[in-house]
Amino acid sequence: MAREQAIDSTRSWVLVALGVCMLTLIWGTIFTFTVYVGQLTTAFGLSGLQASSVFSITTAVFMTAGGLFGVIAVRFPLRPVVAAAGVGLAVVAAVFQVVNSYTGIVVAFALLGMAGGTAFVIVVSLVPQWFDAYQGRAMGLTMTGNGLGVLLFPFVWLWLFDRVTLRTAFTVVVGVAALVVLASSFVYRRPPSQAQSPTTVGLTRLRLRLANESFSATVVGYGVLWGWYYVLSSQLVDILTGNGISVDIASTAFGIVGGVSILARVGSGFIGDRVGLRTVFATAVAIAAACVVALPVVQSRLFLYVVLVGFGIGNGTLAALWTPIVLSRFGTENATATVGLLNLAVAGAAFLSPLFVSALRALTGGYTIPLVVLGVVTAAGVAFFHWGTAPENDRGFLNMLFS
Repeated sequence: MAREQAIDSTRSWVLVALGVCMLTLIWGTIFTFTVYVGQLTTAFGLSGLQASSVFSITTAVFMTAGGLFGVIAVRFPLRPVVAAAGVGLAVVAAVFQVVNSYTGIVVAFALLGMAGGTAFVIVVSLVPQWFDAYQGRAMGLTMTGNGLGVLLFPFVWLWLFDRVTLRTAFTVVVGVAALVVLASSFVYRRPPSQAQSPTTVGLTRLRLRLANESFSATVVGYGVLWGWYYVLSSQLVDILTGNGISVDIASTAFGIVGGVSILARVGSGFIGDRVGLRTVFATAVAIAAACVVALPVVQSRLFLYVVLVGFGIGNGTLAALWTPIVLSRFGTENATATVGLLNLAVAGAAFLSPLFVSALRALTGGYTIPLVVLGVVTAAGVAFFHWGTAPENDRGFLNMLFS
């Protein structure tokens, strides 16, 4: 009875509102790295590879923390974990004021990734549990926080940099995020029925899940699918300015991706319900892969905007549809653990992709070859994910690789 009264209640929508705020601040802080990487490099004397490694480490820790927490989340009450994430962000804001070396920056950003990743997985796994009739629209609204973060924060960073130093700007942004997460800890908890009957996920179940060839292909494909996004998050400004695009336009380009992705998150669901989620998903991410290959030759505003729209379509569809596709194929039992395992795969892509592109760029002297390779790898990820999530009787040509 208590659960029925709680589900789809005012409290449920309060969780959504706080979730939007948290995701906007966390995504805006971490995934607009490309906007402030120049300031960071200058302020701390970092090399290009060191700066790229900072982002790789941050995003890898972000996804690893979220993935591990997703696997073991049911063992802990949520409120103290949310509060700990808020405290972690507050520590980051303070530490950033005193660090002066590459090692110190890595420590600060790794802690940022850990706290942010923990808060992220709590939001995306908890909100659906508080809804029944409005679950779809509640989750769609919550996930707009990611798009809002990359849409708004390039302008926030540029506005702050015109007035204060990098240290002050970073401390202000992360400090606000810490306050929002700490405030959310007073509200975030599981629905009554789940709070009373927690379950655990055994290692045997995890091994069986990973031994499933379809699930393994899905995990590999899903991890690879995100590589392009993390490369853009850390290096898009450098890529575009190298093509002759002005710094001002390049600095706000990723915001356009975020803006388009907000529309794609909503639109892809409506279209997917009519023509099939997997079809829409594969098509949208294939468009993003093609845009990655086209990126080295972008030199005009018109072509730039076309490519950015393609990235936004790919990002929004990828973020919105992967969960229902995966859970409809592999079941909702231990859904949080399933989501956690896929997040761990993304951690590998988040760490390796920017480093791979930076290293290959150093060898080849430009971005053309690295981005072409990245586009091809992304297309391969589409194929693996599409095969892994297909019904048993609809496998297609990739069946030979796994049979």
